[in-house]
Amino acid sequence: MITTETISRAPTLGQAWPEQGGIYIGQRLIDGEVHHIITAAGIEFDIEKVEFKNVDKAVADVGEINGHADWRAPDQEDLMLAYINAPEQFVREGWDSIYWSRSEHHDWPWAVDFENGNVDDNYRSNEFRVRPFRSFVASSI
Repeated sequence: MITTETISRAPTLGQAWPEQGGIYIGQRLIDGEVHHIITAAGIEFDIEKVEFKNVDKAVADVGEINGHADWRAPDQEDLMLAYINAPEQFVREGWDSIYWSRSEHHDWPWAVDFENGNVDDNYRSNEFRVRPFRSFVASSI
């Protein structure tokens, strides 16, 4: 039975949060507010072979996942939380273990390698995976 309490309580890190459409990977500050961060559950939601310039569009084109339509490309911080708290949800070997973020540093786009946790700047023309993420203000529940 789903109650108000089960909907408003975040699960353990790395566990499914069905009411929020994915896997709970933690909290972080976004624009000065604490947000819960959710990733779509499993590699079946990965969008493969995406150039950096198409990261946001690739995720937007996915549309609704598990009842939520506010998915976005992840920030570098989102991917690092996922690497720490839910790495088993991602490809972890070889070239396919690299996921684009939508973050840039000195005009270089950032990607996170789930094989070893490296965060690297990359050529915009490289084709990596991208995973939909969503977030919402923690005080909203």
